[in-house]
Amino acid sequence: MSPIERDLTAASRGAFLIPLAYCAGLQVLVLLVLSGRGFAWDFRSSLSAATMGAGYLGGLAMLVATVRLRRWVDVRLAYGSTLLLMVLMLAVTLRYRGATHLGGGEIVSFFSAWGWLLVHVAAVIVGVVLLIGQLRAPGRPSPRAEPRVWFTVLPVAVVAVIGGVVGLLALAFPGRVAAQWPWPVSDLDVSALGVWALVFGVGSVLAIREGDSDRQRVGAINYLVAGAAAVVAMLVHAGEVDWSSAYAWMYVIAMIGLALTGAVGWLMAGPAELWTSPRRIEAPARIRASD
Repeated sequence: MSPIERDLTAASRGAFLIPLAYCAGLQVLVLLVLSGRGFAWDFRSSLSAATMGAGYLGGLAMLVATVRLRRWVDVRLAYGSTLLLMVLMLAVTLRYRGATHLGGGEIVSFFSAWGWLLVHVAAVIVGVVLLIGQLRAPGRPSPRAEPRVWFTVLPVAVVAVIGGVVGLLALAFPGRVAAQWPWPVSDLDVSALGVWALVFGVGSVLAIREGDSDRQRVGAINYLVAGAAAVVAMLVHAGEVDWSSAYAWMYVIAMIGLALTGAVGWLMAGPAELWTSPRRIEAPARIRASD
């Protein structure tokens, strides 16, 4: 790793990942613990706030795990996913700015809305600048060539497809998706939840591209924590759910599957050679040495 890349990776942690970890912790408190009271906008149901809070709890776990790493190849999965989240959430906030408290409301919610907006604007600017610097930095190692056996890739691919499809539909057709949602949501609520779904989908694609269980560790802990927290949130707020809807049960199954996929991925981040294709067990040794 070149000195330039090392400095940029340190800047990525100090100026982007660590501040956003603190922000994620605050959102967990407001959304998951306080059920959205004092947030940037009013949710149609406490479950929507708790579900978003589950996403931020998973993101917090991922960021905490990431800031301990020192190489860009180990950080870039979490970095790219977090930057995408900030860009999409900023776009949703601006699209539905009239439904937020940017124009007024209770004093706490008013300042919360402006703080939410300013954090996302600053994060996008800083994140893009640092990303450009990393992409232009010399001496970056190539991705590890450790193909996985199919049954270890399949669950992550399923998350990619489901997250991508649900996220795109929620962002493109929020009204139609909200009408089918198994608990009360507004267009803004479903768009924000759609952002999380799409980020999980894209993050899963990035994880598959990395092709290395160690580098996928931070994504796995995100899966595990977010999925488990979402199931707990749904059980706590079960009275808000339309359990006659098939989508409610599909959602529960999807979140349980997400948590289990994360748990397996976390366990796989041990001896990677146990999960590699037999044809490529020896080849990665040279690539690991260069990393």
